[in-house]
Amino acid sequence: MSGILDSIIINAGAEYTALDFFTHPANIQGIPVSKFSLPNSDTDTSVVSRDSTTTRAFYSIGSVPSRIPGTRDIKGFFSFLSGLAWSFNLTSPRTYRGNLINYPDDGRRYLAFDDYVSNQLLPLPPQLGRNMEYTYEDYQMYFTLYLGYYEGKNVNFGVGPIYGLAVYRMDIIEREQRISSVKNQLQELKGLRLLLEYNIGQYFPDTILYNAYLFLEITSFGDLDGKGLNVRNQVATANGLPAPSLYMNMTTYRMGVRKEIQLSKEPHKKEEGPAYPPLQNLPSAGLPPKEDAKTDTENPG
Repeated sequence: MSGILDSIIINAGAEYTALDFFTHPANIQGIPVSKFSLPNSDTDTSVVSRDSTTTRAFYSIGSVPSRIPGTRDIKGFFSFLSGLAWSFNLTSPRTYRGNLINYPDDGRRYLAFDDYVSNQLLPLPPQLGRNMEYTYEDYQMYFTLYLGYYEGKNVNFGVGPIYGLAVYRMDIIEREQRISSVKNQLQELKGLRLLLEYNIGQYFPDTILYNAYLFLEITSFGDLDGKGLNVRNQVATANGLPAPSLYMNMTTYRMGVRKEIQLSKEPHKKEEGPAYPPLQNLPSAGLPPKEDAKTDTENPG
């Protein structure tokens, strides 16, 4: 595996995740609706989640950021390639819980077009509107391409886009009844990562922590194109019609310690000094040469 995957890293630390679900606003004859009751709402998106932040310990396996092979010493016009690096990550399943408010509508049925327009422009407040609970669980596999990666003696810094896949499930419960349940759905991951590492192993050179790093990592999924990550569901409107798509943004802040584990054998260091012990019958050992010893025996005295 040498040259392809030389090492993996194990992270141990804490994460803080902000998970937001939103929809694109309803259109009336092609014109986005701006809700009068929510003056601060975005005209492109409408956040429908609440209480969706989670703090917990986490475990993940990944590779150490590595330079693109053959680019470290490039000079001239293509010297910018020497700043590229890559890594991969695999996370264990994590579960998030929260509430959806007024999704896909506030629960009022409408019989005519003007009722629909009125409900969209003047939705009920969250305390009186529709309220659902959700459970979202996924595990992620993704690669990071660091477009700028600085590797110093004790400090590493990198920033770049992320691309990968997630397998997720999502349950939505309303009035103690599960109204939507999707399982083992694939989701394309797009995002951006910022990584800062500090070598704390320099203070423990003779221990197992000789190559341990304290790291700060900020990862954001779904905000590169502003459209978010589409999440499948089976919710219907108050009139029984299909609900508009539900999207997700996930921003994770991680801080902890990562430890590198070598998977390939390190190059053997050539030992200094002679490859064999010195002979014991050399003059330097205090013994006379063999010829002199023979002559003395044949001509005594």
